[in-house]
Amino acid sequence: MPFTDRQVNGLRPKKVRYEVREPGRSGLCLRISPHGEKTWAFRYRYAGDHKRLVFGAYPDVGVADVHLKLAQAKKKLHAGHDPGADAVLKPQPVRRQPTIDDLVSRYVEHAAKTMRQKTVKEDRRILHTEVLAVWHGRMAKEITRSDVMELLKGIEDRGVYVMRNRTAGLLSRFFLFALDEGLIDASPAVQIRRLRKVSNEKVERARDRFLTKEEIQSFWHNLDDIPITPSMRAALKWALITGQRRGEVAGTPRAEIDDRSALWTIPGARTKNEQQQLLPLPDLALQILQEADVARVRREPTRKKRKDRRPFDPTPSLWLFPSKRYGRPISAEAMTCAIVRHRTVLGIGDATVHDLRRTVATWMGEMGIAKDLIASILNHSPKGVTDVHYNKATMLSQKRKAVERWAAWLERVIAGQPARGEVVKLRGGA
Repeated sequence: MPFTDRQVNGLRPKKVRYEVREPGRSGLCLRISPHGEKTWAFRYRYAGDHKRLVFGAYPDVGVADVHLKLAQAKKKLHAGHDPGADAVLKPQPVRRQPTIDDLVSRYVEHAAKTMRQKTVKEDRRILHTEVLAVWHGRMAKEITRSDVMELLKGIEDRGVYVMRNRTAGLLSRFFLFALDEGLIDASPAVQIRRLRKVSNEKVERARDRFLTKEEIQSFWHNLDDIPITPSMRAALKWALITGQRRGEVAGTPRAEIDDRSALWTIPGARTKNEQQQLLPLPDLALQILQEADVARVRREPTRKKRKDRRPFDPTPSLWLFPSKRYGRPISAEAMTCAIVRHRTVLGIGDATVHDLRRTVATWMGEMGIAKDLIASILNHSPKGVTDVHYNKATMLSQKRKAVERWAAWLERVIAGQPARGEVVKLRGGA
């Protein structure tokens, strides 16, 4: 049965190039590349040799057109002539050069397989809002260094200097990918300098904000006075107690928490540095865990037989901090919004969710806890060769002592008592 447009359109690219032959031994076949390019070819034998004649790419050469070319090639073959001989003598048509739009599609497809989802999402956003908005439809090989600097200057003129630097870094990766794929001959975005200062002011400065003792107390108590869900309230308290990243807190499956050993195991697939995190939980965290478990059970509706609602399901959510839909966890962005929208009531000034993490690190340091132990609790990536390749110790015993000291200090601050780095009674074992 001959190829049809519907059949050809239904063929999807795979990780490796593959070929589909037309049923009926017509000799016609279609080759599909990993990038989705579909090329017609005719396989035949002439003078005892296996040969292949390329007819062109689909859809430039349609199904009807390729069957006409196939008929002409077979006519020559039956007459004793090699149908591919003329094609060898003719100059090959110039392959369509990729546009910037093509490169963006290929880059995003590649990034989705090799980068973190959050990075891919941000790269896609910048490429569409900053790059394609200016270069839409342009040929990739036509982009020069001057074009790159003009685009960055336009972003700079808007006063968004950090975005200018982010776009510069992305363009460097973007064109390097195109170069490696053989789509361009040289990158126009090599060694682009970042903006360091504008009007003697630093463009990007490391944030050093953390909560004072008074802000910690205000934050904790005023969480009850803002319109957020019990799950969100528990998640924000959990973030302050554990010091883990907002994405790791928000997407926590309940199964990661071992109640008996009071241990939170975060797999490498969920951490920024792709390293498994083993975090002992102090009593204060276990108290919040009980609040979170209560919030995991959907409230029973007043009217159970309403036809416009799903049947009531008393099964607790699989997530430690479920959203209102219960089938999903709260999002990291929702945690950010919960704080930003209610900063005044919380009494924390311009603090962010990430500043809760910095608060843990700062006050642990003030308590005299060793830097390497703090780094282990926060699951920072090791920097030295020894730590990266050889030191795999989890330091559970030391971490448990440290988090118990931190929790005791935090409880005294919340209660408005003098915060001392006192020795606390530890939970047995590591």
